[in-house]
Order: sequence, then structure tokens, then C-alpha cells
Amino acid sequence: MQLTLIGIVILTLAAGGGWLLVRRHPKEYAVQVKAVLFGLYFWGLVFLQLIIAALVYSFQK
Repeated sequence: MQLTLIGIVILTLAAGGGWLLVRRHPKEYAVQVKAVLFGLYFWGLVFLQLIIAALVYSFQK
């Protein structure tokens, strides 16, 4: 159950962070460019959060 909650939090933070980072770009960018940037930001944030979670887990042991 705890792993599920952590996964939901990571997913929510990555989606929200990707959306906020894409919104910073000017409106001149095409929708396709913004979609690719969202994917890039989303997966970057997911991997960053997973690395942080793994470091916290390893220091707890």
C-alpha cells in the first residue's frame, strides 16, 4: 500500500511539474513541440524523484 501511495505522489508531482514547465514557454510554440517537451519534463522529473526515493531508502537501512 505504501508503494502505491509513493507511486501516485511521484506521478502527480511529475505531471504537475511537467505541465507547469511547459506553460512557461511562449505561445508561439506549436502544440506538438509542447507535447514533446511535456514528455521530456515528465520523464525527467519521474527519474529524478525515483533517484531521490532510492537514496532516502538506502540511507534508512
